[in-house]
Amino acid sequence: MHAQSFPESLGFDTSVREAIFEAATARLHKAFGDRVQVEVEHFDRIGPWVFLRGRMHGTDGERPYYAGTAYEARRADGTMSDVYVILLKKADDESADNDPRSWRLADYAIGPTDVAWLTWPDKHEVPRVLFGF
Repeated sequence: MHAQSFPESLGFDTSVREAIFEAATARLHKAFGDRVQVEVEHFDRIGPWVFLRGRMHGTDGERPYYAGTAYEARRADGTMSDVYVILLKKADDESADNDPRSWRLADYAIGPTDVAWLTWPDKHEVPRVLFGF
């Protein structure tokens, strides 16, 4: 893979985007099942790294339903935002981009009230430009 200096937006309706999105939302589905979805605001790739930032909402488009999850207390306390962010890294050069199993979780945050991904460039040695800063 050639060195990139700028992130590449993951376009719509491609098998690669669908596979990476599936990998990126797996953590969300593990926490909430099908009742919470994410509306993508930022979904870019640079080299083996992918960063997704989005807003969580319920299947009805309204605020997510957290009852019965570990996040309900945070929501009740007002310390739960609707932000979802995740950083993925491709497992290796040989694995297919369009296979969700090719992507590994590097870091994530569900409902942070601060910029939880601010330290990720240094922590994971990822170009800052991938995160938009």
